[in-house]
Parts: sequence; C-alpha cells; structure tokens
Amino acid sequence: MRSKIDEFEADMVHLKVNYVLLLIILSLAATTSFHIPLRSKNLIPRPPRASGSISVLHCTPSPSGVNILPPIQQQGVFFACFSGIGLGSSLLAPMFHAIPTIPILSSLWHPELLGLIFILAGASHFFVQDYTNIYPPQGTWGGLWRLPGTPKFHVYWTGVAELLGGIGLFSSQSFLHSPQLASTFSALLLGLSVAVYPSNLYMFTHGAELPKGVEMDNKGHAIRYAAQIVLCAVLLSMVEIP
Repeated sequence: MRSKIDEFEADMVHLKVNYVLLLIILSLAATTSFHIPLRSKNLIPRPPRASGSISVLHCTPSPSGVNILPPIQQQGVFFACFSGIGLGSSLLAPMFHAIPTIPILSSLWHPELLGLIFILAGASHFFVQDYTNIYPPQGTWGGLWRLPGTPKFHVYWTGVAELLGGIGLFSSQSFLHSPQLASTFSALLLGLSVAVYPSNLYMFTHGAELPKGVEMDNKGHAIRYAAQIVLCAVLLSMVEIP
C-alpha cells in the first residue's frame, strides 16, 4: 500500500513539473507574439470616411465574439484555452491512472478503444472535405497563427498521423500487450491532440463550421472543450514517465 502511495506522489511531482514547463513555454511564446500586427481572413478594410482618414478594420462577429476583440485579447484567449487543457489534463490524469487498480472499475476500463476512435477520425480526414473550413488561416488570433502549408496539407498529414497512432495504440494493448509501445503511442497521440486543437479553437473563436452550414453554439463548444481535456487526461495517464 505504501509503495502505491509513493508511486502516486511521484506521478504527481512529474505532472506538476511538466505543467510548469508548459506554462513557461506558453508565457515565452506569448511575450514574443504580442507585437505581431492584426491580420485575419475575416477582416475587411472599411473604406475611409473622408479624404486623409485612416482605414479601420472590421469583421463579422462570431457567436463567441472573440474574433472582434483586440489582438492581445484574442491571443490571451488562445493561451488561456491551452493552459486550461494543460492544467485540467494534469489534474485528471492521476485519477484515470488509478482506475485499473480499482477492482470494480478495472473491468470496465478499456482505453485501447481510443485507438479505434483515432482510426475512424483519421480516416474521415480523407472523406470529409469540410475539414479545410476549420483550419486557421495565417494571421488568425491577432496575427499569432503563422503555420505554413495549405489547409488540405494539414488535413491530410494529421489524418495519416491519427490513423497510424490509432493503429499503434490499439494493437499495442489488444494484440502485442506491450506497455512500452502503448505508452509511446499514447504520448504521440497526446501531442497530436494538442497540435490539432487550434482547429477546434478556431471554430469557437471565429465561428468556423464543420460540417459547413452547421453552427455550433457556445454550449456545444464548452462540451467539446471539456471532452478535449478528458481525452488529453486519459492519454496522459497512459504515458509511463521514467
């Protein structure tokens, strides 16, 4: 019993260290990005009111209203959402990590099924054309988003990554029974989940639609955000930290 408590305390220390490092990285990124000028796909120059006047940028407000905030506030929302995922998943991961040790719940715990979910999600990237609608264009979030590459390129490579990661996670636990491989693929899928989160965030902040023509309200975005935290927490709980 004492060894399990020591192991749990050690896991908590590792998670706290990782979260502190995450916050440091996000803070450094924030301080280097606030000077970037505002430029977004939805911004349209307003004609000058009179000769010699300065053009003013305006855009159609999204349901959340984030896309009409000043650049620094949009970037604040961006980093706050990522920090929330880091904090929430770090706090929940130990709980999910302990589930297999609870007799009543261990028989119901099948995290390898996440592999099948990722396989289906990855395959959908090649059949659902509307995925390109939720890729943030350069200049989003007050000029913060500068990732090169076309939307279709990013849709395809993330689809391949989800397919391979899902196959690896499912097979490592269902057939190979390799905790090491399961930990590796869980870590890879955790990183991938964080990497693709900006698309979900773009739907919230700028009203992007998937499928096109179907608008998600703020309550739906809140539920999706909570699900994102749970997903990252489950994957984090499956990562064995040396």
